[in-house]
Amino acid sequence: MTNFKIPTESEFIDADRTRYAYRKFGTQDGIPVVFLVHYRGTMENWDPNMLEPIANTRPVILFDNKGVGETDGLTPTTIAEMAQDAGKFIKALGLDQVDILGFSIGGMVAQELALQEGNLIRRIILAGTGPESGINPELEIFERMNRCGGNAENALDDFMFFFYGSTETSKSAGMASLQRIIKQKKVESSDQVQQAQLKALAKWSQPKSNIDYNWLQNIKHPVLVTNGNNDVMVPTKNSYILAEHLPKAQLIIYPDSGHGHLFQFLELFAEHVNSFLDSNSY
Repeated sequence: MTNFKIPTESEFIDADRTRYAYRKFGTQDGIPVVFLVHYRGTMENWDPNMLEPIANTRPVILFDNKGVGETDGLTPTTIAEMAQDAGKFIKALGLDQVDILGFSIGGMVAQELALQEGNLIRRIILAGTGPESGINPELEIFERMNRCGGNAENALDDFMFFFYGSTETSKSAGMASLQRIIKQKKVESSDQVQQAQLKALAKWSQPKSNIDYNWLQNIKHPVLVTNGNNDVMVPTKNSYILAEHLPKAQLIIYPDSGHGHLFQFLELFAEHVNSFLDSNSY
């Protein structure tokens, strides 16, 4: 790794009475890749060592969606509304086309955004996420998600449990990544964000009878689906469902890892992202 630094100060842009905070860096030329972060995360929750190889080859845009981090307003309680807000932000920047990388709940927003603003998006990476009405985590996992955010010790235990495997290799890589993220954190999400996102996740995950995921056929974009082999928060089976039903999807499953696979295997993940975004296939 080089002496790459993520900008520490945010820029701001207004769209539909919301002031969005964002940070743009990387190359000057090329199609920007817009990052949609995980549950309760802000734009400071990305591992800089994962971002560096991507920013070395293309423009990167991190932002806080409505109500999150440094962006004002209230976070909505549906994935569809979150996608609408993301679309307003991207269009306010004057961009005609972007690539999207969505992680966890960000991947759900990415799917909705692709359905709402298909012409705005070129390619999509869906990391550690699932389709609407997909396979839910075990009940005790969802209850722990609802409880998380207590004291610092419990918060650390929760994060490591949700994002990484039980092996020493997974935990060690996860802790190293977490330390890098902590060093850049200035702003945390509010309780309103947590409660709104939990409601949105509950609605998104509501089971449907005789489900066939046929709406995924309407996402015509090339999609890279990634996950760890044992994601307890968004079960890995969801990644297989996405890869099976998205018409132009490819799937990568990383070993000895879970939800946080993209931070555990950060150099390899970035290599896969760059290769996918540079590809002329489809």
